[in-house]
Amino acid sequence: MNASKNKLLRATTSKVSVLATIFALTFACASTFAQDNSQKNNVVEDVVVSGTEYQPNLLQEDGSHLKVKKQLKGAKPQNTNVATNKGAQTTQAIKGPLSRESARSDDDLDFWIYDSYVTLTADIDYDGYYSSFTLEFDVDTIYQSAPIYAVIYTSTSEEFTPFYTTNIYNIYGDNTQDAIIIENDLVTGFPSNEYELMVVIYDADTDEVVAVSDGTDDADLAYLSLESENYEYVETVEVVVVEHGGALGVWLFAVLGLVAYRRLRV
Repeated sequence: MNASKNKLLRATTSKVSVLATIFALTFACASTFAQDNSQKNNVVEDVVVSGTEYQPNLLQEDGSHLKVKKQLKGAKPQNTNVATNKGAQTTQAIKGPLSRESARSDDDLDFWIYDSYVTLTADIDYDGYYSSFTLEFDVDTIYQSAPIYAVIYTSTSEEFTPFYTTNIYNIYGDNTQDAIIIENDLVTGFPSNEYELMVVIYDADTDEVVAVSDGTDDADLAYLSLESENYEYVETVEVVVVEHGGALGVWLFAVLGLVAYRRLRV
């Protein structure tokens, strides 16, 4: 009789021990998965953009456009290929965040943005959010010529953050051939969302704001479905492992626990 009781006690203790171990492992796995996701969500990404800019009226001897290729981090150029654009300069100041009201408070009536155009060009994962687009804007002035540069800001609210600073270009009265064209590739820092662009023109001599255009006066600059390249999802084995490995581990331990418990009962 005592032998039977001892045998039953050992079996019960073994079951409890196995189940406790399984639940402990399951809880630890779930906690690690939640912590990893929390760390990912708390990462502050740098706003990095690659761009190519040019003016239609700046041509090389073979008739091709004189283009400037650059990469910018927080609107600050990291490297610039200025050899392809002898007419452009790169001495403009770096700008910080700007509200819509403060930008427009310094408008100069001697300058204006005639029009802006946005063409969305690349959506790698076909989710409706684009990581590449072309921005073209035509700046006019009452003067025969004037040196200016542009800073392109973006926002999902009322505060705009700069992400692109052009070189310094000359504009000529209301000439349409002096428009500035920027081909943008969003590398990082743009979660999938609807963005508004604000084009701010600065006088290159005084560094003062002279003209502003945003989604309130040009519909082309509003409600742009954008995301940076690191949000363009391409299904690969690595992505599946990273995104779902933790959750899979939780279910795997749960199934193994159920199997072990049923075998112990037998």
